Amino acid sequence: MKKKKRIKIIIIAVLVVAVAAGSITGVVYYRNSKGLASVMSVSMISTTNDYTSMTSEGMVCDDACQTINLKDGQKVTEVYVTKDQQVKAGDKLLAYDVTSLLLSVEMKQLEIQSLENQLASEKQKLDKLKNTKPVEKQPETPVIPEPQPDTQPSAPDEQHDVISDLSEAKGSGTEVDPYVFTCTEASYVSGELLNTLSEKSAVARFVIGDASAPDMELIVRGDRLGGYDESDEIKLFLAGTTTAGDASDDTEGSEPSDTKTDSATEQTAQTEADTAAEEKTYTADELKDAIKEQTRSVADVDLQKRIAQADLKELQSELEDGVVYAKKDGIVTTVGDPANPPQDGTPFLQLSGASGLYISGTIGELDLDTVKIGQSVSAVNYMTGDTYEGTISEISNVPSDSVNYYGDSNPNSSFYEYTAYIENPQNLKKGDSLELTIDTSSEGSDSGLYIDKSYVRTENGQSYIYKDDNGKLKKQSVKTGKSLWGSYVEIKSGLTNDDYIAFPYGVRDGEKTKVSEDGMY
Repeated sequence: MKKKKRIKIIIIAVLVVAVAAGSITGVVYYRNSKGLASVMSVSMISTTNDYTSMTSEGMVCDDACQTINLKDGQKVTEVYVTKDQQVKAGDKLLAYDVTSLLLSVEMKQLEIQSLENQLASEKQKLDKLKNTKPVEKQPETPVIPEPQPDTQPSAPDEQHDVISDLSEAKGSGTEVDPYVFTCTEASYVSGELLNTLSEKSAVARFVIGDASAPDMELIVRGDRLGGYDESDEIKLFLAGTTTAGDASDDTEGSEPSDTKTDSATEQTAQTEADTAAEEKTYTADELKDAIKEQTRSVADVDLQKRIAQADLKELQSELEDGVVYAKKDGIVTTVGDPANPPQDGTPFLQLSGASGLYISGTIGELDLDTVKIGQSVSAVNYMTGDTYEGTISEISNVPSDSVNYYGDSNPNSSFYEYTAYIENPQNLKKGDSLELTIDTSSEGSDSGLYIDKSYVRTENGQSYIYKDDNGKLKKQSVKTGKSLWGSYVEIKSGLTNDDYIAFPYGVRDGEKTKVSEDGMY
């Protein structure tokens, strides 16, 4: 392992020299060229990825290696294991009712469709911001306070009836026997009482006159209420309030008039807010912040969609035969009762490691096709220097926000966590930090084309180079892939080893070229 680290240090040192040389030669080009752009053979600045190891930081995680939580509507029809039973990877753990699984699949598909619509909306907002032209920042206008009268106006009459105590009501708060409050047209209800009705999902009637034949009434349903400040006081009866004679017999489908008014007000307010957002102007700094915030919103919804898609994929795999299998060797530590499954969010079934420990690491999105379950991983304990060999047992299909990856993948891509099992974890304990390396040399060398990053420029998400085209420079779009050692980038299309390219700074499209004879730019 020490020998391996020395090699890594030497490689890094060579790369530092290479990057420094690139900067120096760029300056040489700028000073010496007189109207002709120097071009160099791609073969002189390219390489192939023969170093196919992937490295990341990791840690020893909990030995609980598989947890099964029941999703809404899922029903377990059979359990194949018992508590403390030792199982092997591939053993049956439990079976679902396929009908309930089908419902879960349909619900998840609807969720994904909703997220896709939301994502399209967020992207549209982002595109609109990107096409918005900033305005000049206007000088702030001083605020001149209005003159105050010598005498303060008298405070409004605060004496009014406020219903705030549930003990004032008759009834039990159910649909059949709602709470009944007797009040007047001038009565108010407190936010505290409305919150209580909401928490209880209770039904309440506020009536004027005889409760059996009221002159006017208002029905309030707790499950339709939002949150209120306890100090709020809301007037019950406004102009147009539904009276007993006008109320529909179908109280289940009716909505209190104050709720209707609130909904209409909220809709109007939202429309006004959308219109204001469309008409809003931004200074350059404000526009930059707005784009940054909206980009984050797009990323958040996109992550939600990808997680939902991963859940759907798992549900569809279970739908094939309705059976869940053990992903790893282990011991059953928790198993629930199908007739009385847990309702508090705790796992229905949990499988823990038998004798070894599980470690977690990270791989880049572009390496998902290279790393496979069953592949070996080397681990070095940062504190002791001890080395261990593990086997990859699981690769997440949900992107992670981890930034502990520093392998050969593009740093702008997503990252995915993997779990590996170490059979003999001597002196390892939960929480230990590790350096993890996956050796993929057995998969063969990467024959892709990698060139020095300094030759590639990117604008508006599009990468390009300047290459020689019959004696003149041509701005050529290229498709990039993996990053290698932080200094080279993979070129998937748009360039070959037989082409000649120029250092992309201080040159222009159509400029005449000359081939560099001394290896300089």
